[in-house]
Amino acid sequence: MANETFLRGNCIAPFYDASRFPSDEVTRGRLCAPIGGLPGTPTCCLPCPATDWSYSDSFKTYDRIASWLNVAGLVLMVFMLVSYVVLPAQKTRSHYLSVCLVVSCMMLSIGFIIPLAAKPDQCFNEITPHDMYSSGECAWSGAFLLAGGLSATLWIFIRALSMNLQICWDIVPGRRFFYLSQAIGWGIPAALFAASMSITGVSFRFGTACHINHETSMQDFWGPLLGFAGAAGVLQLFTFAYCVKVYLQSLWTDQSSTAGSDDTGLPSYTSSVRAQTASAVFRRLKKVLWLQWRGITIVSIILVDVVFFAIVFVYLDDLQASVLTDWHKVEPWLECLAFHPNDKDECLSLVNNFVVTESTVVAVLLLLSLAGFQCFIFLTRPEIFPAWGEYIYGKIWPQRQEFVSLDA
Repeated sequence: MANETFLRGNCIAPFYDASRFPSDEVTRGRLCAPIGGLPGTPTCCLPCPATDWSYSDSFKTYDRIASWLNVAGLVLMVFMLVSYVVLPAQKTRSHYLSVCLVVSCMMLSIGFIIPLAAKPDQCFNEITPHDMYSSGECAWSGAFLLAGGLSATLWIFIRALSMNLQICWDIVPGRRFFYLSQAIGWGIPAALFAASMSITGVSFRFGTACHINHETSMQDFWGPLLGFAGAAGVLQLFTFAYCVKVYLQSLWTDQSSTAGSDDTGLPSYTSSVRAQTASAVFRRLKKVLWLQWRGITIVSIILVDVVFFAIVFVYLDDLQASVLTDWHKVEPWLECLAFHPNDKDECLSLVNNFVVTESTVVAVLLLLSLAGFQCFIFLTRPEIFPAWGEYIYGKIWPQRQEFVSLDA
């Protein structure tokens, strides 16, 4: 009890005096603010983990649900990769764009599963959360999250570019595009990953998984991620606009060819040729869309997830950075906690000025956890399941090779 009083210093429970902790310890992730109403204007810090005080108790339940959803999604994605390896390609319709996207989403899921399995202690001391240097679980969890997020965004961009080339320009990507996409899809994320981990780092910011820190994160992580996501979104919108244009043009030419005729009352040759050309383009477009609708859908869904995830985290960083320059934003909440140290629920209505709402954070976690299910639904062909039945049946009851006479 005496040690507890010493750590509190000039601060009131449940807060701790920052001056009571050695200055050479890691300080990232602390939530501290100077309190002018106390003697000496001490810098008081919220106990670790901060989410226990800024969010309700149900947040832990949602975080655990999201982790188990990642486990189920990882199982489905492993099943997809095994199917690509074991089953014939004509059954699975496997493609390197699908395989690389699935591998990226697997890394994202592993980043959430590691804390679920390891159950690491989030706090280095009473006010400081662990970071990548003080916790191995934090380092691995954050590494997989950053690598998965960056690589998934790049492969979404490459897939959107591939579909744009096929649909809008009638260009089928070949071997050169394959090698270029491998260099871009893995090389750029590797470079950004190295910069993010070495310069910015990760720590326990909220939830059981480690996330990237605020300092310089916009330069080496969020900025490039939003840039490639925005480029993929522009390509996707351009592709949609082209499809709408071809459809409307086909309708217009059909109507004009029906009504168009020359002075002799016969159909116009020019309008007939134009109608045939538009119809041919529309038929080609329908054929490509029928083959690519799964890819278009998964690009749109993952793109929305990534952009929503990035915007929420950038907004959270801006809110927490504003607190450091204007601590009066949190003063009503701090005073409320000082008066209700054992009942944080009385003060939850005052946290919306400097943290992202609990419902928004829960929505981000759940959306990221559903990435595995989304890949499985839209990238798995129905022919895979009968193919697995044939494969297992063939292994259990192998067919005998009958001898056929050469004369016969």
